[in-house]
Amino acid sequence: MSYSDPEGYEAFMGRWSARLAPLFLRFAGLEDGQHILDVGCGTGVLARAALADGRTIRITGVDPVESFIAFARRASSSRAEFQVGSVEALPFPDGVFDATLGLLVLQEFAEPDRSIGEMVRVTRPFGRVAACQWDFRGGMPMMAMFWEAATALAPDEVAGYQAKARPLRNADLEEFSRRWMKAGLSNVRTAHLEFRMPFRSFEEFWLPFRSSATPFSAFAAQLDRESGGELERLYRKKLQNIRSDGSFELSARALVVSGQRNSMDGRG
Repeated sequence: MSYSDPEGYEAFMGRWSARLAPLFLRFAGLEDGQHILDVGCGTGVLARAALADGRTIRITGVDPVESFIAFARRASSSRAEFQVGSVEALPFPDGVFDATLGLLVLQEFAEPDRSIGEMVRVTRPFGRVAACQWDFRGGMPMMAMFWEAATALAPDEVAGYQAKARPLRNADLEEFSRRWMKAGLSNVRTAHLEFRMPFRSFEEFWLPFRSSATPFSAFAAQLDRESGGELERLYRKKLQNIRSDGSFELSARALVVSGQRNSMDGRG
């Protein structure tokens, strides 16, 4: 399956994205009056975060999923506009945006160099190109515990699912730096962005796992049904530091990279 349920996404991964977005924006270093392109904008999480701090920026968001674009339009202000489109072939002329950003989209790139090249192409000279994704190599305990539990139940199914991962899913900061420099960007910077996500109860945390808002949650929901709820029970046992009232927190870490376009062809 593919992404198709914006409300479900908001309840599942959107709550994590909303915590990460302000950290990413501070790293990217936006300025008043800029026109920003948000690639893979999804439900408009980044746009809402950028407009919430009062700066007079404008946001254009592009995403291939029509239902997500419709949701983003309803949830954002008049200073944001959204349209359907693919990052592999962005529907914009060269050099028209002051900065091009991608929040949690790198792991979705089927052709990373082509997609990054498109982000560079539509960015003006000396503009910024920045993106981030979760650190899937140990920075997301929420997912690590899931895969441990799922592998204990259905190792073959897990291996099949993970074999479909995109090229950058397990990338590190060094690879992102190389990709950005290969695209002709200069002043390349990388960093880790970290925060903690609170939950009032396990039920609040687990409920979105029963949806099919993303390929990940759809896989989780199917496996939990097929195991008679055993996946949920195994996951609950793995959680530590649960308070007496049932609340708990999980850490999260994202990888972020930024670079500057110095000329119209992006080659310095």
